[in-house]
Amino acid sequence: MISKLIWANVRDQPLQFLLAVLLCALGMASILAVLGLQHTLETHGARQAEGIDLVVGAKGSALQNTLAAVYHLDVPNGNIRLADVETLAKHPMVAQAIPISLGDSVGGARIVGAPDPFYALYNAKPEQGVLPNAPLEAAIGAAAARKLKLRIGDQFFGTHGFADSGDAHGDHAFVVTAILAPTGRVIDNLVVTPLASVWVVHAEHTDANAPAEVTFALLRLRGLAAMASLPRFINAETPMQATSPATESARLLANFDWIAVIIKSFAAALTVATALALLGALSQALEHRQTDLALLRAMGVKRAQLWWLLLGQALASVLLAALVALLLIAAGAWWLERYALPGVVVNGGYLAQLALWVTLAALALAILSTIPVIVRTLRLDIAALLSKS
Repeated sequence: MISKLIWANVRDQPLQFLLAVLLCALGMASILAVLGLQHTLETHGARQAEGIDLVVGAKGSALQNTLAAVYHLDVPNGNIRLADVETLAKHPMVAQAIPISLGDSVGGARIVGAPDPFYALYNAKPEQGVLPNAPLEAAIGAAAARKLKLRIGDQFFGTHGFADSGDAHGDHAFVVTAILAPTGRVIDNLVVTPLASVWVVHAEHTDANAPAEVTFALLRLRGLAAMASLPRFINAETPMQATSPATESARLLANFDWIAVIIKSFAAALTVATALALLGALSQALEHRQTDLALLRAMGVKRAQLWWLLLGQALASVLLAALVALLLIAAGAWWLERYALPGVVVNGGYLAQLALWVTLAALALAILSTIPVIVRTLRLDIAALLSKS
């Protein structure tokens, strides 16, 4: 019977019910989006730097080197000599040094010249074809292949720089030999080719007698002692600069903490506003249904059942709002992974756990918002109300 009465209340005042649901859903979705996006970006950022203890590049901005070498979101400070990287690779504190060269792109996807260990760094394997082993052969990351619509055997031309348009290297066509399986890391958005490809494409613009250059070296070190001392050695004793991706990433995220605080505060305010709106809707419903409640009491309906009637409407609003919020977040996560930040992987388990806590908090607010209405219901003068009807 209580469920039928709840449905009758909703049916009689659908706009108020839908408004309460919408406000609650927006509040819950806002909190889930902010916390979920923050967790996703932090996790994604940490994943991109896995296996990279130091980035070694030209002297300049440490953050710029990190963004360019690890996240491929900026331009490098310059080039470094390959011979210096090879010397550094022999240092007893260095377990591995992977040289990479940047400078060109195709359709906005960066072309990275790198040796085979670069694929192992990202645990990237061909989903189709075989890895390139000759100049002007290329492996395409999963997201880049989807964006560029490239397949095995297709040819393409690189353009100078990292913009979607630029001066094309029309005399040097790359051929696709592999499409890489998705990894959830930055290599999904890259085009990878042997280091020699970069030198071949730019041969006409460089001095044939000049020493070979690369853009960065990605280093894996031997132990914590190396992490403490090797960067100082590189920065002081070589023409190169060593940067810790973990340190620079943490510093970058710290600069945006205030934005997250503002958005979280807005979402919390919206949730509180939802509770107040729910309280107003229930109070208004009580004003219109005082006689009905009195009749129910006269017919033998217990006070506890009336409480469940009022509370049930509030809880139904929150549960429906939670469902709407989850649908909005699922759609947002799909759009984020597919279009906004290809390669980013949203942790569904974390979002589900977060949604559970947010829903429980919203249910608690709904219960609190019904208390004043329940108290008013207990104070109704049944005889007076029935005598007026």
